[in-house]
Amino acid sequence: LEKSEKDDSCRQCLRVATSSSGSFASELVPWKVVGIITRRHGSICVSFSSPSEEINVKDALDRIRTGGILDAALVRDTVDTSKAATTDDETTKLLKELGKTRTANIVVEAIPSNPKTNGEPAISFIRTALQAGMHVASANKCPLAHKQSDKESYFELQEIAKRKGKLYLHESAVMDGVPIFSLWNNSLQNVTCTKIRGLLNSTTTMILSRIEGHINDVPDSDGQVEHVGETFEEALEAAKRMGIVETDDSLDTDGWDAAMKLRALCVFLSSSGKLSSSQEHVVSIPPLEAVARDSIRQIDPELIRGAFRTSRKKMRSVA
Repeated sequence: LEKSEKDDSCRQCLRVATSSSGSFASELVPWKVVGIITRRHGSICVSFSSPSEEINVKDALDRIRTGGILDAALVRDTVDTSKAATTDDETTKLLKELGKTRTANIVVEAIPSNPKTNGEPAISFIRTALQAGMHVASANKCPLAHKQSDKESYFELQEIAKRKGKLYLHESAVMDGVPIFSLWNNSLQNVTCTKIRGLLNSTTTMILSRIEGHINDVPDSDGQVEHVGETFEEALEAAKRMGIVETDDSLDTDGWDAAMKLRALCVFLSSSGKLSSSQEHVVSIPPLEAVARDSIRQIDPELIRGAFRTSRKKMRSVA
């Protein structure tokens, strides 16, 4: 760029940002500026630990226009406690409008999953998005684990996707980034699954591991070996600090999350990844509420530590 263009490039970008405020696109897909880097007016960036903050673009533009330097005074908090949360009806209307106007071609859904509910509103949101002609990438277990009107929600959604020529993807719904769904579809097409067994909840695994503790292999002066472990409450708090515990911690500790993941895997594997509206799904899977669950809240810490101390056995919650 020529020198004159360089001087004006930042201002041009900021004008684009401010001019789109209140437009159709900005109302449908809210956005904010979190970083500005310039050659002559310094730079400013919102902290990753402050997701509610943004840069006041209009004030930043005024600062640059007058030859000033960008600083932290341009950062503002965007939390508006007076604004009501978006209702399910408003979200459904938004999804229909996005599809109708072709403003978006893919919807990424990451609503928290609660197995104690009927899987809504996630299932309806995904159904609406697919029917509106958009692909869906979802991190939600509910559509795979819940059944509605005597039919598996997962089968219904995949049938809608196929009919519309779209994709309903859900790789991160179970085991986060482990490609268990694509592995089954792409690499194990001729394999029959007869049993599922594993540690499906990382929170309980971490809690039990911290209760189990560790053993100092070097004896003290009395010849005793120190064995240090935490209480259930201490281990749960540590897991919360790491951010891996559900908002309702009973979903983790009382087996709800593991039960939902187990049923989700069973539903998916029973489909063999080959769905059509004329195919009858003859595999019968118990409803989620019928899946047996165990809680780790009342487990005896000394039982866990004793097994580890005497024979190095590790107790885990296995689904």
